[in-house]
Amino acid sequence: MPVSLMDIVVNGYGASLRKKGNRFALEHGGEVQEFSADMVRQFILSDSVSITSGAMKLAAEKGIDIVVLSRSGMPVCRVYPCEPCGTVTTRKNQLAAASTAAGYHLSAAMVSAKVTNMANLLAALGKSRNNHDLRSAAEEIRRLADAIPPEGTPSMQGALIRGIEGRASRVYFAALSLVIPPDLYRGRRSQHPAEDVFNAYLNYCYGILYNEVEKACILAGLDPYIGFLHAERYGKRSFVYDVIEQFRQPVVDRMVITLAVRGRMQREDTDERWYLVGEGRRKAIASTLQRLDEERVIGGRTTSFRSAVLENARSIVNYLNEGAVFEPFVYRWG
Repeated sequence: MPVSLMDIVVNGYGASLRKKGNRFALEHGGEVQEFSADMVRQFILSDSVSITSGAMKLAAEKGIDIVVLSRSGMPVCRVYPCEPCGTVTTRKNQLAAASTAAGYHLSAAMVSAKVTNMANLLAALGKSRNNHDLRSAAEEIRRLADAIPPEGTPSMQGALIRGIEGRASRVYFAALSLVIPPDLYRGRRSQHPAEDVFNAYLNYCYGILYNEVEKACILAGLDPYIGFLHAERYGKRSFVYDVIEQFRQPVVDRMVITLAVRGRMQREDTDERWYLVGEGRRKAIASTLQRLDEERVIGGRTTSFRSAVLENARSIVNYLNEGAVFEPFVYRWG
């Protein structure tokens, strides 16, 4: 059987991480835990954590990712080996495609997948609750997905597909008010800062997913900064924003909805500015990592969302370098 690697989450002020032979020693609150370097996939650090250069060097030698999260859950920095992943050819082709029909086709496919995933999730919720309004919203969103031109150029159709995505998102988030209790959700999407507990969870969990997508792009040899749909985000890792759109509903939204409707989400999980704190942050991290790693049937085979994200990034590389057919990630609930 393959060895299961661990994501080590360090979520506490005053914690320290150091090297001890081929192991990592994590000290917090007077207690020390040790982890074999061969068993760790990633360190996720939040709050104030100190880490020695020896621990960073060991992580680099083992290909272990070290990520620091902001209080909104977004990665603010990461440490990975200096040797670049992938090839120069991939990044050259990515840059060349960003303003061409090839780049538009890729962008349109990813947006179409996102809009379709929103419709699929609402349809599944409508079916399980026998709710006509949810099913109607799903059909409205499907019609918007059908309106996305599969071919074009970023300069000609880019604004059009961003507008379609925006309209679909408004319908989708309004429909979620039929599912989420009103004391947790005001019926609209709010980002940084959030306006309610539900959006606070979405924001933080999207940040963890963003970290996973960025890591997959780097491993596949893609440049996180050369975006297609989100190219206007100067200085941002725009391509990560492009790719993540396919995975928001399958990985994060369904999970956060479940937390809300099962009473596992409270106002006390956030501070006065609607940022997750304490137990809320721990629930968000643990739930998202579990969601990424759980085995499920995707595309007719047993795999995980974490593997699907990496496979998606590699399929983008094949599209850019070899002209292979790109199939965006569309998830169908049973």
